[in-house]
Amino acid sequence: MPRGQWQCSVCSARLSRLEHLRRHLRSHDQKRPFECPFCHQSFTRKDVMKRHERGCKFKGNLPAQQHCMGNEITAVEGTSCTNGFPDLPSSMDFTALDWLYTPHTPDSIETAERLEYLAYFTSARGMATFLDRKTLEQRQRLVLDHAVHASVQDCGGKKPQPEPSYLDLLHDLDRSTNDILNNTLELAASHSVSEESDPLLSKSEEIVQLLRSVISEKQNTNTIELTWTSAVQEQCSSFFAPPSIRRFLEYFWSLWYPNCPIVHRPLFDPQSAHPTLICVMVIIGACLSPHDDDGRNARIWMDSTEELVFSNAYHCEVPGDTTESTIAAHKTRWTKGHLECIQMTYLVCSLQKREGSTDAQTRIRRYRHAAMVTLARTIGLRSATHRDLNLDRPSDAWWRDFIAQEELIRALTYVFLFDAALTIFHNSPPRMVVSELKMSLACPEACFQAESAEECSTLLAEWEGSIFWGKRLSVSAMLRKICQRDLDEWQVYELAKMGTLNLFTTVQSLHSLTFHLQNSLVFESSLEPVRTGLRNWRRIWNKREPEDKDIPNIPEAIWKKIGFVCYAPEFWQLARIIVGRIGSTATVDEHPVAGIEPGLPRYDHVDMKGVNELIVEYQQLNLEGAIAT
Repeated sequence: MPRGQWQCSVCSARLSRLEHLRRHLRSHDQKRPFECPFCHQSFTRKDVMKRHERGCKFKGNLPAQQHCMGNEITAVEGTSCTNGFPDLPSSMDFTALDWLYTPHTPDSIETAERLEYLAYFTSARGMATFLDRKTLEQRQRLVLDHAVHASVQDCGGKKPQPEPSYLDLLHDLDRSTNDILNNTLELAASHSVSEESDPLLSKSEEIVQLLRSVISEKQNTNTIELTWTSAVQEQCSSFFAPPSIRRFLEYFWSLWYPNCPIVHRPLFDPQSAHPTLICVMVIIGACLSPHDDDGRNARIWMDSTEELVFSNAYHCEVPGDTTESTIAAHKTRWTKGHLECIQMTYLVCSLQKREGSTDAQTRIRRYRHAAMVTLARTIGLRSATHRDLNLDRPSDAWWRDFIAQEELIRALTYVFLFDAALTIFHNSPPRMVVSELKMSLACPEACFQAESAEECSTLLAEWEGSIFWGKRLSVSAMLRKICQRDLDEWQVYELAKMGTLNLFTTVQSLHSLTFHLQNSLVFESSLEPVRTGLRNWRRIWNKREPEDKDIPNIPEAIWKKIGFVCYAPEFWQLARIIVGRIGSTATVDEHPVAGIEPGLPRYDHVDMKGVNELIVEYQQLNLEGAIAT
């Protein structure tokens, strides 16, 4: 591109590089991305903000702080401490979340204190709600910008005149996103691979044929209402055409995958993957597309895809049917088939749970979820472990075996997380018990994201000395460890290395325990293990370092970001609220708090109204308390 090609539409300045233009544009915004935590002055660049911060005149006016382990924990002056950590006056004192985040993340502190994300998640629907609105919009724009820029490069740096320039797309922020994407898609389509030679053509035809078969047969008429006609076939072929598969898979990786990293992206091959798995991934990507029409078209195929997933042969197995000798003879095929089946099952359940009709949501919650848990038990939760991992001779075959095992661990972990979510949000009795969670904790994200056997083995070797990885702890063993007693500081520091996903799994396990407590005859002593677990979890979270802190916000890397599990502190706070309510009814010789029941009033309900009302009630009490003081 010629020098000075990129022009600012605000001040007409010309810049030679695209990234310079984007940085320049931020200088015209009233709100810049980096803010001083002391005086709240905003800056365009982080390094400039850091220089200002060192000499900020408001820095000395803040209350004295005590720093532990770097700057992960801050104790406010006037608060008593135990082992260097602020004591919480009671289980209903919600100011504790001030210490859940470092001083460099003020937005996260505010969100967690007010349970803003969970209030949003429980009052809205759709796959998009797995991230807060601002984060999702930022990532969608990144993907859009990347698509346009890539198409421009395909044109040799010269944009066709009828199409809008990248500059127009970047600046016209008030225009409809749909209009932007329409132009983007037209531009991309003009340079797409010829369909006849497209390597994904056979996969596209497989998907269409599978959907045609399941819709035409309609074995379960309660699930599928669609009738197969020539018009439907044309629509299906268009939606699952190779260019669409490629585009929607990109949306899947960028916008959904961080919420559910159960598939190994570097080794994933859409040409060899099961067509039903590809089908589900494509629909999820379309539901998160910035283009509204993509989501509307995707919903047409959701019920049929659900039926396709649960008609898989592995769902028809009865636990115990597969003998050990048969498994030994066909280990690779057995593992591969079951792994892909559990992956597509979890994905379609998540899809229908957030995007499906009321009937579909009820079907998932009451029937499909049970089938998913049965499949997990058929595979064997105890079999999902790295206990026999050998790092002596890493090879490509070793790496593929390791990744397959890790994918299984993560898939079974997410099956449990789905079970726990139904308990938390719908007050449904859990189908899985904590004591059966014998699968290993997930390996560090960097190891799972590695793109070669050498890189993976090197990273794994670095983690061998840690408690959680070196001892190959299971989920149930970790929960037992943090609930038995208050951990020593060195243990807290070591367990903080387990990562955000494992911390999220642990706090969800605590939620599973609270359900049984709030629906049982409990005494004050019955709550102590859970309270101990919550105290230890809080201390561990404060010592953790986010795995994605050094991952840049660029389209090629956002699949490595931390997704939904980053909201773990809000789930911790919600658990504290519930345990506090249970404790108020378990106190001997005292009356319960007026108007507070130990549990939610309804069970297994289709909406999330009960937990949303609990969150709103807490927010109101917190607001009234703040006004009173």
